[in-house]
Amino acid sequence: VSLTVRRGERIAIIGPNGLGKSTLLKIATGNLDADAGKVSWGYETRVGYFAQDHHDLLADGASTPLQVIWDSIPQEGTATVRGLLGRLLFSGDEVNKPIAALSGGEAARLVFCRIMVSRPNVLVLDEPTNHLDLEAIGALVESLTSYEGTVLFVSHDRAFVSALATRILEVT
Repeated sequence: VSLTVRRGERIAIIGPNGLGKSTLLKIATGNLDADAGKVSWGYETRVGYFAQDHHDLLADGASTPLQVIWDSIPQEGTATVRGLLGRLLFSGDEVNKPIAALSGGEAARLVFCRIMVSRPNVLVLDEPTNHLDLEAIGALVESLTSYEGTVLFVSHDRAFVSALATRILEVT
């Protein structure tokens, strides 16, 4: 595969299951070693990665959403961290819920929150609409449409791809 991604593009990677789309993203983000070749990111690129198996990105099941986000931005106060979590629908005691007890949608929202606080200029998203309801998908489309950075994503959701992609890479 040889692929050049330009600043500000929103590239959808589509194709049948089992052809290596997720593997491509894992290699691109350094989460899997390539058999051959290399990946080169541009100068000062900061990548935020949302894995299809996003629970893997939340390794400590005893940790809480409050701890996860606070670990990402330890310089911030409790009010700021709680406010960020609140924007992603974690309120009250939900911020102290063990990660192991989170639903798929809650875990996805927590990973998005952690990505958001890291302020990446490139987002690599593997099936980001899995486990999200229609309202959350709509909010995600709206956020990504206004996002000024680059987005590289895998999705089987045709409406999501149509609403977001500026370019499509089909894997066959």
